[in-house]
Amino acid sequence: MLMSHLNKTSKDILARAMAQEDITVQHSASAQTAAFDVQNRCLILPVWKDMDNAMYDMLVGHEVSHALHTPAQGWQDFVGNSGMRHMFVNVVEDARIERMIKSKFPGLRRDFAAAYASLQERDLFEISGKDVSSLALIDRLNLQFKLGLHCQVPIPFSADEQQYVTRMEETTTFEEVVELARELYEMQKEEDEKNKPEEGEDQQESGQESGGAEGADSSSDDSESGTGSDEGVETEGDGEMQSSGSDEDGDESGEGSGSGESGEDSGMSMEDDTDDGESAESTTGESAQSGSDGEQGSLDYDDYSNEPGESAPAGSTQRSFEQGMNDFRDEEAGSWQYTTLPTPVLENIVVDYKTIEGLWTDYAVSDPKRWERSNEYRQNNATELRTYLNSIKGTVNQMVQQFQMKMAADADKRTSIAKTGVLDTNTMINYRWSEDIFVKNEVHADGKSHGMVMYVDWSGSMCNILKDTVEQLLVLVEFCRKVNIPFEVYAFSSNVYCPVGDYYSDEYEAWMKQRGKQWTSTGDQDCSPHEFSLYNFLSSRMNKREFTAGLNNFWNLTMGQHSYSSPAPRCLSLGCTPLNEAIWCAMDMVPAFQRANGVQIVNTVFLTDGEGHGMVRGYSYGNDKSFITDKKTKKTFEISRDGGETYALLNMLRDKTGTNLVGVRLHDSKNLRFLRYNMEQEEYSAAEKQYKRENFVTLPSAYDEYFIVKGDLKVETDTLEELNGDASMTKIKNAFIKGGTRKKSSRVIANKMVDIFAA
Repeated sequence: MLMSHLNKTSKDILARAMAQEDITVQHSASAQTAAFDVQNRCLILPVWKDMDNAMYDMLVGHEVSHALHTPAQGWQDFVGNSGMRHMFVNVVEDARIERMIKSKFPGLRRDFAAAYASLQERDLFEISGKDVSSLALIDRLNLQFKLGLHCQVPIPFSADEQQYVTRMEETTTFEEVVELARELYEMQKEEDEKNKPEEGEDQQESGQESGGAEGADSSSDDSESGTGSDEGVETEGDGEMQSSGSDEDGDESGEGSGSGESGEDSGMSMEDDTDDGESAESTTGESAQSGSDGEQGSLDYDDYSNEPGESAPAGSTQRSFEQGMNDFRDEEAGSWQYTTLPTPVLENIVVDYKTIEGLWTDYAVSDPKRWERSNEYRQNNATELRTYLNSIKGTVNQMVQQFQMKMAADADKRTSIAKTGVLDTNTMINYRWSEDIFVKNEVHADGKSHGMVMYVDWSGSMCNILKDTVEQLLVLVEFCRKVNIPFEVYAFSSNVYCPVGDYYSDEYEAWMKQRGKQWTSTGDQDCSPHEFSLYNFLSSRMNKREFTAGLNNFWNLTMGQHSYSSPAPRCLSLGCTPLNEAIWCAMDMVPAFQRANGVQIVNTVFLTDGEGHGMVRGYSYGNDKSFITDKKTKKTFEISRDGGETYALLNMLRDKTGTNLVGVRLHDSKNLRFLRYNMEQEEYSAAEKQYKRENFVTLPSAYDEYFIVKGDLKVETDTLEELNGDASMTKIKNAFIKGGTRKKSSRVIANKMVDIFAA
């Protein structure tokens, strides 16, 4: 399975599981290699192509092991600015960290073997047709712990050299790694000194020798040639250079050396590499930067190339491997943008029903004359509300009956008969012809309890269909009250709660200055949510008096959107559509509701007429990708072009809380022509027919159930109310059939809720 079909989310989970902490995993199109930012606890992976599953797992395991076991300090004194010395340390260290991660997670051994076998087939080390025995010792050790160990490729060593194979297999501490790397480096340096060409030799041959250990050891040569320890990537957190060392494209990408299967874990904890914020392979600090010329050092692959027929310089296999790994990068990948969400401060966002009741009380006191003048208007609204509640009693009762029938059927399915082993004195006389002579008990498995949290769009675009929306909402509320299901009703609005009615007064200015912040930002990658409020108009926590007062105020607000005769607190008027902010807050509110009410399943309903305004710039389009990351779970969700950030946030909400998501979109039109929804022509035609016939249509989306409902849909109860007294039997029959269909369509949401609750 190639990389293009891999589930990156599952790989992110794998990385966090191996790291044993909630690290952040990001893919970067600009990353030359994989790297681990220890300070920000972020694993950065390139965008790879033609990458199979085993190779990807090997890369992730390799980098996580560096994060766990490679310290930030203790190697710079030896490495300095020498790319060659860094390569020696990397080769030896890779053998240790790969052995440790495989020992900790044995299942990775198969992935390492399969990955290196695949790399061998591609000849990434460029040893095909070469005499391996002529390679430098460090290269043969590199091949031994990559191809020899995992692919059973025979790598020759002399009797004297075998001790170094054994020592690499048994290194347990990083100090032992540096000591062995230093010894191997000094041996190579002496070997290069012996083979140094005589004075006057061809310049090219002299230049070729500069790739040896001695040339790399000279600090002056490094400074002049610009050869540093590695190519750096600047991290956002500390401004230092993030280095990949000689593993620039291999080791840092997880493609480091192989390792022996034996050896013990070093016992180094995760905190070992957090003191200074970098690991040896991720952030090298000052020592990774350039020499005397002040520019960042880089190591040119050409410095390690060799002409055909000439002996390969030390480190050639590692450099070939790194260059080959670089070819796995998808150069056509676009920009990948990661955005995190700030933490909502719910006490400054959610306005409880008691606070809302206080707003109405204060309003009546602050403007008694206007309040008195509106008495008749409010009384008419109260009468209309009672009439409406009476009209839906039949619908609610039918829903309750349907719910109880389904619950009874479900309880019957969960009932089993168990024999107690105690003789039943009434039936034991039948022992000669029946074995059923023991007392039986009925065992009832517990059913699942439900709760409902509803979010209503309180924006200006809802004005024409707000009453219809609230009517649908009240059917659900009355149903919940009848069957004792806990519920909460919130309205999301861009009008922020303010107890001061005059927005141009000094009191208003003072209030705005002293009120608390709604969002806590902790990083530069945070998106920009808008200020808004969630007004808790109705709740199952209300007593009878509070519910009656709250419902009347809620109805007055609904009816007053077209009337200047209806006085109301100014902050409760319609505003914009902070739907995405509401979804983000629901990620904390839904679990809190679940804990407070002791329910097992929460059904979250969003009633709106469209999409919310965005918090994140851009979406995935073409090769460019955009993602949202949850700081708590560290999970990342793609912002697709079709669903935008709303769908990404809904998927995050479901993943984080396990809630059932129901979307109800009120559509103020007789057809779906102006509905912004991406569907094929055939799907659109079928949806259009259903919408015209049944006044609603269900569409696939990020919601578990997504309804497009005609905005003027009424909850019909009397199928014959429009008939004249002298109507014929035929008209009565047709009206009854038609009315039955209208009644069924009008309470489709409520009926679907019953199915969900009884599931």
